[in-house]
Amino acid sequence: MPSPTASARRPFSTVITILLAVLAALLLPVGAAQAAPAAEDCVGVTEGRYTGTLTTAGQTHCLELPSPKGARIAALTSLGGAGLTVVVEVVDSKGAVQCTEGALGLGDCALTGTAPFRALVRAGDDTETGSYGVHFVRTDIVQNGCQVLPAGSFADDKGAVRLETGNGVFSHCLTIPADAHSTSELLRIRYGFPDDTDLFPKFVLSVIATDGSGPDCYNHPAPGQQLRTDGLTSCSFAAGAAYTVLVRGQDAVRTHTLDRRDVTATAPGCAASAATAVGAPATSGASGQNGTLRCHRITTSAATDRLRLDVRDAHDSTHLLIMDGNGGIACHQKSWACIVTGSTSYQVVTQVPQDWSLPDSYRLDAWRIATAAGAAPECTRAGSVAHGYGPLTGTLSAERTAVCAVLPSVSGDRFRATVTATDGGARTPRPAFYSKAGTDLCTGNSSPHDCSAAGESLFVLPLPDGADRTAYRAELVCTTAPCGAEEVSVGTVTPNTAQSGSVATLTVTGTALGMSSTVQLTGGPAPLTATTVSVSDDGRTLKATVDLRTAPAGIWNIRVTVLNSSYSGGTLTVTPPPSSGLGTYKPITPTRLMDTREGLGVPKAKVGAAGTVTLQVAGTAGIPAGATAVVLNVTATEATAGSFVSVYPNGTTRTSASNLNFTAGQTIPNLVVVPVVNGKVSFYNHAGSVHLIADVAGFYTTDGSGSTYKPITPTRLMDTREGLGVPKARVGEAGTVTLQVAGTAGIPATGVTAVVLNVTATGPTAGSFVSVYPNGTTRTSASNLNFTAGQTIPNLVVVPVVNGKVSFYNHAGSVDLIADVAGFYTTDGSGSSYKPITPTRLMDTREGLGVPKAKVGEAGTVTLQVTGAAGIPAGVTAVVLNVTATEPTAGSFVSVYPNGTTRTSASNLNFTAGQTIPNLVVVPVVNGKVSFYNHAGSVHLIADVAGYYTS
Repeated sequence: MPSPTASARRPFSTVITILLAVLAALLLPVGAAQAAPAAEDCVGVTEGRYTGTLTTAGQTHCLELPSPKGARIAALTSLGGAGLTVVVEVVDSKGAVQCTEGALGLGDCALTGTAPFRALVRAGDDTETGSYGVHFVRTDIVQNGCQVLPAGSFADDKGAVRLETGNGVFSHCLTIPADAHSTSELLRIRYGFPDDTDLFPKFVLSVIATDGSGPDCYNHPAPGQQLRTDGLTSCSFAAGAAYTVLVRGQDAVRTHTLDRRDVTATAPGCAASAATAVGAPATSGASGQNGTLRCHRITTSAATDRLRLDVRDAHDSTHLLIMDGNGGIACHQKSWACIVTGSTSYQVVTQVPQDWSLPDSYRLDAWRIATAAGAAPECTRAGSVAHGYGPLTGTLSAERTAVCAVLPSVSGDRFRATVTATDGGARTPRPAFYSKAGTDLCTGNSSPHDCSAAGESLFVLPLPDGADRTAYRAELVCTTAPCGAEEVSVGTVTPNTAQSGSVATLTVTGTALGMSSTVQLTGGPAPLTATTVSVSDDGRTLKATVDLRTAPAGIWNIRVTVLNSSYSGGTLTVTPPPSSGLGTYKPITPTRLMDTREGLGVPKAKVGAAGTVTLQVAGTAGIPAGATAVVLNVTATEATAGSFVSVYPNGTTRTSASNLNFTAGQTIPNLVVVPVVNGKVSFYNHAGSVHLIADVAGFYTTDGSGSTYKPITPTRLMDTREGLGVPKARVGEAGTVTLQVAGTAGIPATGVTAVVLNVTATGPTAGSFVSVYPNGTTRTSASNLNFTAGQTIPNLVVVPVVNGKVSFYNHAGSVDLIADVAGFYTTDGSGSSYKPITPTRLMDTREGLGVPKAKVGEAGTVTLQVTGAAGIPAGVTAVVLNVTATEPTAGSFVSVYPNGTTRTSASNLNFTAGQTIPNLVVVPVVNGKVSFYNHAGSVHLIADVAGYYTS
């Protein structure tokens, strides 16, 4: 409800009796001079109740009043019921009219003429006769006959006064002592609805100051009530002034209960709490009964803070009335959210009005949505709203009651907000779109909503009434695109070369780019349209994939279309496809090929920021010139800064795919399957400087001399903690355990040349490394896992099988080891061949690439479509993915498994809160998809494909 105008905020008694006053003014002469009644014709009366009888039609009674000149009086008459309805006016001794019915009913009749003063009483209908009553009250002094209306507390109803009418009683007077009230109070009158509904109930409440000024009162309408059975009135009182409260009703059996409460910052019984961040858990309260008042004092650090106050319950029935620190009305009674500012404390009074559905409890949200410095810092700041914002997905609950974002909109922007409950819930969050002035510019009670901007906007999506939890999807679409201050522009498109037979990722830079933007290549037999996969939050970087598997070599022209306007993006040179086809695997004894600490394979030096080293692999360690890919265990050590390393085919453009992620000082390995171009592979370091080590485990060749791969359901073969596969004991310093792999978990007893194992070290007592090597051979210097004391870390291992077994060596301390098998290589020709591809990012939950843009929550699963992406054909049996976990909120593990199958106990990544860690995964493909399961907390996941297996 808007604040009342000056004309609306007249004394409360005037507000609720204005119709009666107008009627009285029409019926009675005002200020007319007439002959004064003779003294012998008047009956002297005292202040209080007087009863008389009109015996003839048209009769007027004269009652001489004891009130002196300068007094103010009330003359209250019945509003119905038993007895005669009469009209009263007061004249002085000379017959000059002092007051008519309206002023007398309100209690502010000032006697300014010549005493004595007389009340003239006549029937409202001149034809009627009978008994009547008039209640005379002096209002310029405190009356002894008026009982005190005590101050109450929000903690109880002990201060309430019960007033009865009927049997000749139709009015009451009460007093509020000068020293017993605050400067702002809430008066509450409860009206007992009678059984005799033939007489429509009515009453009038008037408050008058002894000095005649009268308080500034405002009646808060009870929503949806024809009869005001539980009314609230806010009054501002002057310090040191006493007040008279008049209740005028009917001469009928009725009950009125009246109480008052301080609503300033000192209000008794008002529970205090501080304003919270947006989306913080709410304060809970018990509803009590219909009409029960509760009070919450919400404090904030500065009067310039802007708060959003809202009360939620199962029925959307609880109303709130908000006062500022001085007791002034900050928000009128209503059942939806209110934005307030200008005070450091607010008294929030809650109530479920009569006849509204009564919930057991309610929840009060008190969010600080802005300060003098701007919008709440916990709200995400969007980089661009040129095309809109979102989609956002997630879950609102009692722990996270809202999400919010600061949008760089400008005046005139318009958005269509579509919000759905993705869990099938009946209640859908209603978005709010707040201007800097705190006005919600979203309209509509159901999705889609129309939202406007008046400059920068604060988008808030709150938990709806009556819902304890709801999963949501929300998206804002700019309907006046481009929204925001930026105009559309297109800058560079990279890379400028790509290989035929591949799926290339194009990066477009510019401004006001969006997911609806398109990238098209022309110049070949038919145009090629790229698929837009992601756009940066600021709208300045767009990534799109273009399928070049059938594209002929040549120069293609690039056009970028944004909002129906086309821009040149330069050219793309498509080079001929690689000559290598599907390959088979040849394991070799793990051999160290590169160590920058010693100058092995490359110069002796750390790899610096944005630095690259290139390693010759063909012709070394038995790797032939025709090898299509190599399997390397790459280790980063002695890093000076947090960074990542990408291993990629020499002579090609490096993509966004990464292989190792590490922090300063960390030593971490990861298995890499990388295509070989020019007989070499390259290693790129992003930041700081780092030493790199590479141990080769095998290679792929197209001459058919190698083994084919058979993926199996990930299965745990070894766990030293439980005695699975090996004795139940930690592997000690310089200790070795040997695991039988042939003939177990579907691995044949013969013909197996190598197995793919995800090996995890856990609970180490000292920093150490583990080497996994063929049983019966001499262990080399190659390592597979490096760890510190107490660390849990996995790594994928492709290890040759000799004697049907593999061995595990621990260098220092003691450690528990776990091994999960993912597949094996066989010489019987029944497996799949390998096709290396340019490392390509298929999934990034941070950007919504491949899967929805959202962290994977506790016990959550996301499923990635791999066939049809990055040139992976239908029918593949397995894919090789480098999977990275980042920004985890808790220690957890991730399992990558074939979609459509039951997940086993095998895991692929283990991490602690805040850690970023990668691991190579070889996962079978079912339904063209693979699934990713997170055990605890929430985490972002990234997956880069290196190749695939196909029959």
